[in-house]
Amino acid sequence: MNGFSDEWNEIYNKNLQLTSWPWSDLVSLVYRHCGGAISRNGLVFELGCGSGPNIPFIQSLGMNYYGVEGSEAVVKKLHQKFPELREKVTVGDFTQEDCFSRLPEVDIIVDRASVTHNNQSAIVSTLKNSYDVLRPNGYFIGIDWFSTKHSDFGLGRESDDVYTRTDIARGQFENVGNVHFSDEKHLRSLFSSFDIISLEEKVINIYEPKNNHQFSSWNIVARKR
Repeated sequence: MNGFSDEWNEIYNKNLQLTSWPWSDLVSLVYRHCGGAISRNGLVFELGCGSGPNIPFIQSLGMNYYGVEGSEAVVKKLHQKFPELREKVTVGDFTQEDCFSRLPEVDIIVDRASVTHNNQSAIVSTLKNSYDVLRPNGYFIGIDWFSTKHSDFGLGRESDDVYTRTDIARGQFENVGNVHFSDEKHLRSLFSSFDIISLEEKVINIYEPKNNHQFSSWNIVARKR
């Protein structure tokens, strides 16, 4: 099973892909579907929290934030920025069960385009561990799981399964390791243990510059049965 890609340590060490603002899709989906968890000041666990753009949003709701990130370099920066989270944001591989064992019962698991940078077997493992740690009726919110309609699905070479590409040498996914792309049927299969309560596919065509690029990804909200 492939876990965290070392390429991301190199990216963060170069101060690349360090986002500062919470993802608007996450904000809207949390407000739309997770009012009960917000009202009880529940616990949120973020997979692949990166530079922590979603942390202030979760804290503003009065919720208890935990996160895991594979890059030691970026976690050090997070501990400097959010010293109160030193014990709650850790270096780890969310494809492994021990990453979840330290957690109390979780209300919401959030992921913005981190889990989708793994192969199918690692994603299946992550979703199983997520399901097990969620409280009954807890939520998994996945933002920007890449779609097979994305232009870059045809780049690089097939990795461990037909939906995972690797060694992409140009474009959005240049030198980032594994990238997993899903169609609707495949995504529903991955989340078969959950009740899917929201599933949206974004397709964005780029007209300027004229590079014939099409960005496409899925947003999913799935509830534990």
